[in-house]
Amino acid sequence: MGSIRKQQTDWAVPPDTKGLKILQVVDSPYSAIRTLAHQIARHNRDKATFETVVFHPKRPDKSQLDQIQKLWVWCDLVDIQYWKSGAKIKELFPKIWDRKKKILTHYNPYNLHEDNWEDYEVVNVVNGFQKKELPQARLMPLTIDMDFFAFNRSNYTTEPIVNMSVSRIEGKKGVVEVAKACKELGFKLILVGRVSDAKYIGQVKEAGGKHLEFRNNVSDSEVRKAYYESAIHVCNSVDNFESGTMPVLEAMACGTPVLTRQVGHIPDIYNGSNLRINESSCDDVESLKSHLKEMMDGRNYRITMRNLARDSIADRTDKNRAESYWQLYQEVLQK
Repeated sequence: MGSIRKQQTDWAVPPDTKGLKILQVVDSPYSAIRTLAHQIARHNRDKATFETVVFHPKRPDKSQLDQIQKLWVWCDLVDIQYWKSGAKIKELFPKIWDRKKKILTHYNPYNLHEDNWEDYEVVNVVNGFQKKELPQARLMPLTIDMDFFAFNRSNYTTEPIVNMSVSRIEGKKGVVEVAKACKELGFKLILVGRVSDAKYIGQVKEAGGKHLEFRNNVSDSEVRKAYYESAIHVCNSVDNFESGTMPVLEAMACGTPVLTRQVGHIPDIYNGSNLRINESSCDDVESLKSHLKEMMDGRNYRITMRNLARDSIADRTDKNRAESYWQLYQEVLQK
C-alpha cells in the first residue's frame, strides 16, 4: 500500500512547504505499522507534509541516523509509530529528543508497562485490552482500506480452501497447527506472508505437505486475491501477542468468513455472529479440525457470516482513522 522512500546516503531534507510538517517513525518497510502510518499520511497530504523514516529499533543504519537528525529539526511534530524505535532515538540523540512534541502509538500488548510514557504528549493504543492496561491512553482502533479490500459479492468459492495471511511467518502465529489440520481434512491451505524463521517455514511445509500453497512476500493485490480464492480465513495466534490482526479485518471486508482465537482486537469486533471463535489453545489441532469441518460443511452458515462480517466493520475505514489523527495533531500542537 504505497511505497517508502528508498534508504540512501545522499538523502536530504525536503524543501520547505506550507502547512504542518509531520515526521512519522516506523519499524520496518514491510510491517503492518508501516501500512497504518501510510494510511494516515495518504489521507492528510492535502493538509500537511509527511516524511516517514524507517528506524530500526536495534541497529539503525547510517542513513536512518542521518534522516532522523535532519528531519527532527525540520518537523513540527513527531509521530512515533513503534515504541522501541522511539526509545532508540532517545538513547542515541538525548539532546534533540525533548525539542519536539511527540505522540506515540503503542501496538504491542506485551510492552505496555515498559515505561511511564511521560515523554509523549499523547499515547494511543489500538484495542480494548490495551486501553484497560493504560486507561490514560487514547483508543485508535486498527483500520483498513475498505475500498481496496472490496467485498467479493458474486464469486465466493465453493472449494474447500483455507487462508492464512501473516506478515511474518513464525511460531507465535500457529501456522503449523493449521497446516496439520488442513492436511488431515484434505483442505487446501493458501499461506501468504514473509519468512521470519527458516526452520519454522520448513516445519510448516512438512506439516501441510501437498495441501499447502505458500505465497512468499507477495503484493497487496496478491494478498487480496488470496482472500477472494478462499472459503475461510484463520487466525491462530498465541495469547498476548497480537494487537489486531489486520488480516482478520481484511478478510472480513473481502467476504471471507473468519475462524479466530480471542486475541488482539477480536473481543472488540466480535458481535456473536460475524466471526467464528475458537476457544481452544492454538496448538489444539483437533479443535481446529472440528471448527474447519463444521464451517466448510455449512455453506449457508458461512454466507450469512460473510455478509454480517462486512457490515460489522463498516466504520473500520482508514479514512476515519486518518481524520482522528489529524484532529490529534492539531490538538497537540495547540497545547
